[in-house]
Amino acid sequence: MKHALLAASLVLVAGTTVGCGGGAPTDASTDDFCGVFDDFYATVGELGAEADDADVIKALKKTGEDLEEIGTPKDISEDARAGFELTVKTIADLDEDATQEELDDLEKEFSDEETKQSDAFDEYLSETCDEPTDPGELPTEVPSE
Repeated sequence: MKHALLAASLVLVAGTTVGCGGGAPTDASTDDFCGVFDDFYATVGELGAEADDADVIKALKKTGEDLEEIGTPKDISEDARAGFELTVKTIADLDEDATQEELDDLEKEFSDEETKQSDAFDEYLSETCDEPTDPGELPTEVPSE
């Protein structure tokens, strides 16, 4: 299974909604904001490409909770912030026992506006945080011996 790539794609491409009123802070430091993604990549690296669905979902939900707590830096655009909120909500709403197929289908439910916002968040993330920001850089297979 290629869960590491899938989970990274969800975090980087899907936006997150914190719920009614968008309660996540709007004054996070860039270091704190980007640190959430650094932690996620470290966890995904430890899990490896053959991780159980449950382990990937657990790591993803932890990232969503951390994002909601940290929030975004002040310089984020309105569309990127909406994408951030959409991503947080998408992760929060994810079932604990979700499968890889369900992860694959999450973005299919986004409206055109949500896709635009998600793309804006992805662009902001790529411009703001250090590497790795491209899920394609994550290993997708464990090397054979």
